[in-house]
Amino acid sequence: MSRPNIDFLDDSFRPASGGRGKKDRGGKIVAGALLAAAAKGSHRPSDGKGSVGKGGARVGARDKLARVTKKTPEVMVKVSGRQKGGTHTAAHLEYIARHGKLEVETNDGQTIKNVAELRELAREWTDDELASTKRREPLTSVSMVMSMPPGTDPEKLQQAVRAFARVELEPFKYAMALHTDEAHPHVHLTVAARGEGGVRFHPTKPDLALWRESFARELRARGIEAEATPRRARGIVQKPEQIAVRKIRERSATGGELPQVMRDSQATARSMAKEQPAKPRPWEVQAFVKQAAIRESYTKAAALLDGSDSQADRDLARQTRAFVAAMPSPVTRDRAEAQLIAQASRSQKPKARDDQDQAQPTQAPSRPQEPTRTRAADQGATGPKVSRKRPSEPERER
Repeated sequence: MSRPNIDFLDDSFRPASGGRGKKDRGGKIVAGALLAAAAKGSHRPSDGKGSVGKGGARVGARDKLARVTKKTPEVMVKVSGRQKGGTHTAAHLEYIARHGKLEVETNDGQTIKNVAELRELAREWTDDELASTKRREPLTSVSMVMSMPPGTDPEKLQQAVRAFARVELEPFKYAMALHTDEAHPHVHLTVAARGEGGVRFHPTKPDLALWRESFARELRARGIEAEATPRRARGIVQKPEQIAVRKIRERSATGGELPQVMRDSQATARSMAKEQPAKPRPWEVQAFVKQAAIRESYTKAAALLDGSDSQADRDLARQTRAFVAAMPSPVTRDRAEAQLIAQASRSQKPKARDDQDQAQPTQAPSRPQEPTRTRAADQGATGPKVSRKRPSEPERER
């Protein structure tokens, strides 16, 4: 049976490499440590649906396209904070343990159930860091959050995080706790900043992208539908709001000041709203071009799948076209805000005119008055009143 080659979609699924030109302060070291761990024979569970199988990489591209266009839930792996010094790290460990109410699991499989043991763990990590640096309060730990949408089985989620950490974080000490107090179950994973052989834990964007893939793979191995693709692969332009910005914004609702990033964004949106015609920013053009490229790739894949002998491929082609048609408009957050401002301004102008018209009392048009005739006017300035009697016929003859 002939099946089309859609390997070119790998470029669409691949996350953007690098960052904004910042110096790599540990990502390569982490990657090297993980390669070394793999060389020692670390076990990586497989879901049986990886990128290698019948048809080689084509199976992986096809399966990933099916998950993306079906809008499979996306995993979340993010760095939530960094702790400096033993006191800060201990406070964070107590927080994820809800001050002793939740169990905390360590990298060696031990379970910590009281605050005293958590503080001892923080001291241990601090001593490891102080043995390699002369800084007074060095970076002691890095906190991460791994979560899935509401409805995900919490126990299987925790199992997936445990398997992920055992493979990806082998050179480092870590502690983890499952939280189910919110709609979406999540695991707090706190990693010691200094690992075996002095390896420094400083994850970069490429590291996080790889870890999302690994986490999604572990979830699928446990029967949970999960995917890990960059925003652009789903046609999404706007970035999600950062945790720090969201917390400041929520505090500002009670009288506090908006975060600087939001004030800058609002100022940009107001400037955009005044432009006639609108002047696209470079980043807007870039977002439009990126989404256009994704649309083109998916449309090309759908056309190839249409020519397949497999009914499943042809069904996937229809699913892909529907996904492309439903993609959101490539509008940035600033431009969306500017459109709202302009729309509000246009709706207020007619209302202001109506209010002004209502403020002025309406009067019926007055009829023009006849000029007042006075006796002086009839008589003239000095002379007597002139008779307007019509003369008789004899008078006319005379």
